[in-house]
Amino acid sequence: MTDEKRSRRYLCLHGHFYQPPRENPWLEAVEEEASAAPFHDWNERILAECYAPNGRSRIQDEQGRIIRFSNNYEKISFNFGPTLLAWMEGKAPVALSTIRKADQRSQEERGGHGNALAQAYNHIILPLARERDILTQIRWGRADFRKRFGREAEGMWLPETAVNSKVLELLAAEGIRFTILAPHQARRIRPLGGGAWMEVNGGINPRRPYLCLLPGGGKIALFFYDGRLAHGIAFQHYLQNGEFLYRELLNAFDPSDPEPQLVHTATDGETYGHHRLFGDMALAYALDAVEKRGEARLTNYGWFLEHFPPRFEVEIRENTSWSCAHGVERWRSDCGCRLGGNEYQQRWRAPLREGLDRLKSELDRLFVEQTSPLLKDPWQARDAYIEVILDRSPERLNRFFEEQARRFPLSREEQIRILKLMEMERFSLLMFTSCGWFFDEISGLETVQVLKYACRAIQIAEDFGVSLEPLLLSYLEKAPSNIKAYGTGARVWEEKVRPLRVDLKRLLAHSAIQSLFEKTPKTRVYCFRVDHTDRILLPQNGNRLAVGRKKVSSLVTLEEMEGVYAVFHFGGVDFQCLIREGWSPSEYESFKEECLRLYKTASLGDVYDWIKGSFPERRFYLKDLLAEERQKLIYRILEEGTEKQVILLEAWVHEEWGTLIRLAQMGVPLPSPLKAALDLIMERDLEKGLREAFAPASSLETLKRFFEKSQDLGFPLPLDRVLKRIERRMEKELRGLPGPPDPARVFSTVSAVLDLCLKAGQPLGLWNLQNAFIDALRRLSPLSAEERPLYLSFGRKIEIPIEVLEREL
Repeated sequence: MTDEKRSRRYLCLHGHFYQPPRENPWLEAVEEEASAAPFHDWNERILAECYAPNGRSRIQDEQGRIIRFSNNYEKISFNFGPTLLAWMEGKAPVALSTIRKADQRSQEERGGHGNALAQAYNHIILPLARERDILTQIRWGRADFRKRFGREAEGMWLPETAVNSKVLELLAAEGIRFTILAPHQARRIRPLGGGAWMEVNGGINPRRPYLCLLPGGGKIALFFYDGRLAHGIAFQHYLQNGEFLYRELLNAFDPSDPEPQLVHTATDGETYGHHRLFGDMALAYALDAVEKRGEARLTNYGWFLEHFPPRFEVEIRENTSWSCAHGVERWRSDCGCRLGGNEYQQRWRAPLREGLDRLKSELDRLFVEQTSPLLKDPWQARDAYIEVILDRSPERLNRFFEEQARRFPLSREEQIRILKLMEMERFSLLMFTSCGWFFDEISGLETVQVLKYACRAIQIAEDFGVSLEPLLLSYLEKAPSNIKAYGTGARVWEEKVRPLRVDLKRLLAHSAIQSLFEKTPKTRVYCFRVDHTDRILLPQNGNRLAVGRKKVSSLVTLEEMEGVYAVFHFGGVDFQCLIREGWSPSEYESFKEECLRLYKTASLGDVYDWIKGSFPERRFYLKDLLAEERQKLIYRILEEGTEKQVILLEAWVHEEWGTLIRLAQMGVPLPSPLKAALDLIMERDLEKGLREAFAPASSLETLKRFFEKSQDLGFPLPLDRVLKRIERRMEKELRGLPGPPDPARVFSTVSAVLDLCLKAGQPLGLWNLQNAFIDALRRLSPLSAEERPLYLSFGRKIEIPIEVLEREL
């Protein structure tokens, strides 16, 4: 192809990388999601399947050998949801660094235009929002982008590409130059400067930019992506083969058009690896082929817009989106758009939208009423609050108060008041996250999540004497569930939302119950600080009593509470915790002395009867512990209670070992109770073997015996599960580099385990180990002269060619 022709053919693939915010609004942390197993939660799972692989996607030869690793983010246009990036900052800093570096590299290669686009903050359907909320979403999205990428955003992704003229007016007014829409969202076009309008009816030429002249006098460039390509990548087979994808991308050019063309498309970024396994590799191959074969040039929207500005004007179809055939009805009515696979109705969508809209009005009224005496401009302060969300340091918080308060300094009570109301507003925005309406059932994860945000906002409003829960419930009662056991959204609220509420007393009780099993109590519980003033532990006949004094403080709102606690463990899962506020140090000491006296002379029940007379009626039980810690504690108690039985089972299995082998050789299936006992023993052997293998004094003997026993018994545990357990443990060690333990020991142990599995005839897959190792190299680079040989040697052990390693270093 001639350079002249190539100079007219440009290619840009956009990935919209997004997950709904999953954080528990009381804890500011993502809790375990069983449906994401074997990963902790869906963010972690999709990170492993998509976000991380796209930063180091493999390009392989015909024999499947790695030729090089490619950072796809350097070659595509992309946006990441701000709430997802906030999670990555804490949980996946290596992946986040890879994304940032890709944007920096793209700026260097494309005249200062980076590949990254901003996104309206938490993915609400903007055409359905109030104007001031649209502005906050845009401003928070831009501020988050500045922090993550160190520059101003040129373009912004609209959630679900939902759009109307008002949204575009506000984008333009906020300095956004362009956005991306679906082809059916264009109504009509005409040449710039005038001429007759031409109706396009979804048939717009997607290979050029368009200028939208807005009613208020503003303007914004619009790119309408290639719908055929998007459908093929997202829903057909385009990602099954990188060469096929490459050819389809080239086929999208119009050979008869002499003008510069931009073939571009947009899909969920998760398509490349999560929705389509190894989709990142097909993408990497196709992009590499574009660069190598010279039939087109990779670019991004900002660069193309600068060099080839719009020559046509466009009018949009108002209130449309890319994922609803009925405009934006999917997020407020039973329009018929759903995932399918069941006969579920979505009549719950309308009352949910109406109820949250009413709730929002009341929350906003309370916000203005309570903050106006303290803040110069409540809404301006809310826009500025994103800086606090992004940096909760005392310095940043103090600057926020200094800039926004009518007078400065504020009292601590006034600071807490403002922060609680700002958080109330934050949750009032989060509760409109689009995923709450996207799926089929009101009791699903995503809808429950937006109800959690509503519940937290309602709880804060209650602190100001306003009860809004009955208002929302009156709407949820009209929201029919498809699950008979729930009936309506009100039952969903009662069972899946309200019990999650956390206040400072519950947090103190959680910490107190946990302290029964901790030598050194934790000083940080999620987004709370715990100061342990005093504690005594008193065991009695297998039961436990703990008495102490703590102060718990929210790191978000600065609220704090100091209280005295008494925790009783009457055995098993029978816990009771009592909390009392307001005692002076001397009153607490008197109480403690009397507890000790009674403890020595009376039963634990008598001590309990005496204490409960001095404490309020509210009691806390095991069910009141925070979910993940509760589960860990239950497992610990059950393990302690069953240890003797397990020892007896091990002795029995050892005695009957010969019989078990003969039965396996004859292919006789074991009775269910016997099979369960054997599985339990083998699981313990595997866990012990892995623990010993990676202990300071590493030993592979138990793991070796585990394989020998497994072979004798015909592998009673599912083999894929066993190998995955071993692989994940080794991956964990590699992700912990540079240690402790030191890299040499990690490499030695991992190599030995790989050899052991190979010798046992069960070679491990190297995919995840290679990924973990490459991530470690990028995190630790540059290596010292002493470290390089060690890392290169191990890289070869896991079949990464030396020339690939050298490039990474």
